[in-house]
Amino acid sequence: MSYTASFAVMEVTVRGVLPIGDTTENVTYFILDAVKSSIVGQVILPKAVKRSLAVALTVKVPSSAGKLAIGTFDDGGNFQVASFLRVEPPAVQSPGGAVGASGR
Repeated sequence: MSYTASFAVMEVTVRGVLPIGDTTENVTYFILDAVKSSIVGQVILPKAVKRSLAVALTVKVPSSAGKLAIGTFDDGGNFQVASFLRVEPPAVQSPGGAVGASGR
């Protein structure tokens, strides 16, 4: 039995422009449910890039998640928001296919 089958998820988009500099390592950015203070997702990106690079990544998070933030944790365990990244909630989609009586 899959554990993911019992959790409803939504897809959010992480967008931003990566810092320019020497690429030395990758950084794990955590997506935090700010209401519950819990980690609900993560993405791994370069710490810096040689030239301007915009990113747009789709990430699945629990649909019960509240306000989302993205960032890292410092050595003291404090969450530091990544100012160059943002988490966009899913766009409201209209239902597709048959949705009910047509009223005829």
